[in-house]
Amino acid sequence: MDYVDVAKDLKFSKVIAGTMRASQEGLSGKKMADFVERCLNAGVTTFDHADIYGYFESSRLFGEAALRDNSSLRDRIQIVTKFNIVLPREDNGYAHYYDSSVKHLNDSLNRSLEVLHTDYVDVLLIHRLDPLLNPTEVAEALDSLIKQGKVRHIGISNASYTYFEMISKYTTTPLVTNQVEINPLYTDTFFNGVMDSALIHNIPVMAWSPLAGSRLTGCEFCVREILEQMARKYGTDSMDKIAYAFINNINCRSHLLDYRFHRI
Repeated sequence: MDYVDVAKDLKFSKVIAGTMRASQEGLSGKKMADFVERCLNAGVTTFDHADIYGYFESSRLFGEAALRDNSSLRDRIQIVTKFNIVLPREDNGYAHYYDSSVKHLNDSLNRSLEVLHTDYVDVLLIHRLDPLLNPTEVAEALDSLIKQGKVRHIGISNASYTYFEMISKYTTTPLVTNQVEINPLYTDTFFNGVMDSALIHNIPVMAWSPLAGSRLTGCEFCVREILEQMARKYGTDSMDKIAYAFINNINCRSHLLDYRFHRI
């Protein structure tokens, strides 16, 4: 496994284990413990979370299986989590919106720390572009969390070039990554300035859904056919490997593949 320098004091495994579907796939108890063990045996040490994944269930399942009774494991892994998406529920009128307020940030992080059974996360990401975000307040809150030791580094997710630049302007601590969708079915990231921004700031990007959420197998025939032809050309048994190679050859400092597991 290759490793990528995300910051001076932080390395991520080139492949990141995403936990978005952990709850719906029934990864609890021993199943989750076995999954974490398989990741570590393969050199995958970085795990991607978000507060909303399974309404905190995915992070809870991970924390209970991996860290609750094995705190020494924390020094061997890196944890990424996110905040600011509010999912529909009864007490908010079943509305789906973004909340980047300082209160929601602190409540979300504290809850994540609790269910993950850790006292810090390696990287905290702003999950989505929020038009009502107050950059001064959020930047001050993020810097405060870093000073408290609850967060080691900060970044952003699904950010446009301009949004990344705007947040960077306000934070004292540099953003260390932008987590964006990259796969053979979604190539906008190459042409909308996101990659240019990563090169300007000399940061790696986290490529989420590198296999398009398993849609590659049912995608437009021309795309699938090309991937299958390339797999035969390069003597590999899977077009998935071609998709991974495609991302790894993008012109940027480095790419982290966030593999959102499905049907593992």
